[in-house]
Amino acid sequence: MIDKDKIKAVAFDFGGTLDSPFLHWMDIYIHLYTMKLNLPLTKENFRDSYVYAERMMEQLQLVKPEHSLLETQTFKTDLQFKSLIERGVLPDIPENREGLPLKAARLVTDYSSDYVVASRTVLDELHRSYTLLLVSNYYGNLKKIVTDLGIVSYFHSITDSTLEGVRKPDPSLWKRAIDRAGFAYEEVLVVGDSMKNDIQPGLSLGCQVVQGCPEGRTGEVGIPFITRLSELPALLSI
Repeated sequence: MIDKDKIKAVAFDFGGTLDSPFLHWMDIYIHLYTMKLNLPLTKENFRDSYVYAERMMEQLQLVKPEHSLLETQTFKTDLQFKSLIERGVLPDIPENREGLPLKAARLVTDYSSDYVVASRTVLDELHRSYTLLLVSNYYGNLKKIVTDLGIVSYFHSITDSTLEGVRKPDPSLWKRAIDRAGFAYEEVLVVGDSMKNDIQPGLSLGCQVVQGCPEGRTGEVGIPFITRLSELPALLSI
């Protein structure tokens, strides 16, 4: 249960929470690539390439603080398609190596941007009553991303894992954001889509939590959940 009277701040995850309908980004890539690009991808044949790209993004440190969302996604889709070709999932032709990664990056960027725009109404409503914090595993350019997307002004602080040198599920990423903002943990509501990265770390600190779940799914037993971000203000009675 949520003790609404105690809440003074809401700490949001970004990826999968504010930029998608509580869906894991691997599922979003598969959906867009199959429905919009007509690629023969499934969870089984795409997963390894998705994981490869995520790992290499971190290891190579390609992203700089000034890089845009499109540039960030282009780094990632280049790595994904390189892996898909090397693994034989896609044929090794110029279009798949050159044209398709950029087309995919633009498609994903538009999807993410459109969803963040839709989230803006909720953020605008919440920030009138609460201090909002943003805490995410990202690439060091999260402030640039949310500035470009027009939501940076809603957040008291932005805590980016790359800049902090610590990644979720380590609860210290959440802890740093909350401590710097000066709140007691029970005064903070953590909102995220991931039990591992968001909800469990929040609970371990003593925060209140709400899990974002895709339509048709429910949260863990005893964990408050929403299936649309627009449900959050009503849950908090504002």
